[in-house]
Amino acid sequence: MRLTRIKLDGTAETKKKLAELGDVLARKALAETAEDVEEYVAHEAGKHSRDGALFRSVFNRPEGRGFAIGHDTSIAPHALFVHWGTRPHVIKPKKKKSLRWASGGAFFFSKLVRHPGYKGDPWLIRAARHAPTMFALHVQKHLDNKA
Repeated sequence: MRLTRIKLDGTAETKKKLAELGDVLARKALAETAEDVEEYVAHEAGKHSRDGALFRSVFNRPEGRGFAIGHDTSIAPHALFVHWGTRPHVIKPKKKKSLRWASGGAFFFSKLVRHPGYKGDPWLIRAARHAPTMFALHVQKHLDNKA
């Protein structure tokens, strides 16, 4: 499984707010942000799901001092292709003489299929872009409650 790591360095003002918040509440704000990001990722992945595999493959687990959020490719091996897209390519059978698929109540067979490619939908990238704003909102909420 390939993970993309993103490290964000805060400004002096953000570091000051985190220091005011304290370690326990800062970690709570981070955990809440991870939950929000996971929810967003699951929602976006669910838009592409016929059988629910992409939705079920979403994970959120502690890693180091933060969280890893992504897709378990053992549950949804196609997650990377749906997320990043594919170029046009030929699909051939691996073990049989022909491919078979159902459509309109009938079965169709072919020795190969020319897939036109797929643009992709990078929802993990969008989630990563929204994460700092989500985190700032959770930090401010805890600062407001602390006062």
